[in-house]
Amino acid sequence: MHTPRFEFLTLAAALSLTFACTDDGGGGSDDEVGETQTGSESDSSGTSAEGSSSEESGSSSSESGSESESEESTETETETESSSESEGESADTEGESADTEGESADTEGESSETTGEEEPESDIEVVITSDNAYGFGYGTESAMANYYGGIENTTAGQIFNCNGGPETYQIPAEAADNASYLYIVTWADSSTTQGVIARFRRDGGLMGFGEDVLTGDEGWEVCATGSNYNPGSGGPSLDVINTNIVDCNADALSPDTSSVGWVDDVGTEYGAVVFGEDNTTPYDGSAKAGNEFPLVCQDVMPEEAKWMWFNWDPANVVWPNQSPFLWPGGSNPDHQFLIFRLAADLIPDPQ
Repeated sequence: MHTPRFEFLTLAAALSLTFACTDDGGGGSDDEVGETQTGSESDSSGTSAEGSSSEESGSSSSESGSESESEESTETETETESSSESEGESADTEGESADTEGESADTEGESSETTGEEEPESDIEVVITSDNAYGFGYGTESAMANYYGGIENTTAGQIFNCNGGPETYQIPAEAADNASYLYIVTWADSSTTQGVIARFRRDGGLMGFGEDVLTGDEGWEVCATGSNYNPGSGGPSLDVINTNIVDCNADALSPDTSSVGWVDDVGTEYGAVVFGEDNTTPYDGSAKAGNEFPLVCQDVMPEEAKWMWFNWDPANVVWPNQSPFLWPGGSNPDHQFLIFRLAADLIPDPQ
């Protein structure tokens, strides 16, 4: 019985002692916790006023103040973030505006380049040869304005070979300014074969003459003047050529020794233009109807170019069964010298 009572009293005393200790030191404990919390929160918020207030109002006041600071801090941070986002969006907008202005500047630069000076026209590239002699130039219907060539070949090598064969020219583009016709003038010896083959070229075309003009293209005309020149004589002068152009235009030449005027590939009773083989036909070693010429240097002369001449008797001399490119004998039966012309508005578009 004694032991149980002691245990009871001991238990009651312990409980009483515990209650008393708690009642006396509770405020201090709360203050220490409040100071610790306030100090911690004060450090994080950057103010010390809340710590002092919390000592007077106790733990509850300190926690309430801390929560208020957290809410205010959160609101401040939210406002700061919103402000930063607004500033970021503004910066992005300004960046886009700058990009737009940059693109506008680029566009203006391109426009400036587009409206700048045009590139100069390229030269006219010419490759030409003849059996035997030729000259060429540009002009109007009534006259040649310029004359190039006057080349007189006396050997086969000077006509066909890459070394010493067809001539090439770089003619200034302005030489054909206001030209309505391209002219080729040619004459030959009284032996074996005769003909002319050529290409005229300029990047992008030239006036109405197209990018590539070949002998053999549709539209060529010829006037056989009947005034004979042999290779080595120098050929006709530009004045003589232009005098004959006027006579050809007027159909004023003799019907006995000329084509009277201009004739095309359809021809008249006085003759016609004739187109022969192109520059791909293998040569079998001797001139014959349909295979009159060796290949002309293919490094410079295109395959599509065709030999061209005057047919003095189109009703009876029908190429390739018979050939006006073969010398028939006699005294100037093909009525040389010849003037070929091609009108700008008759030249087909490049294919």
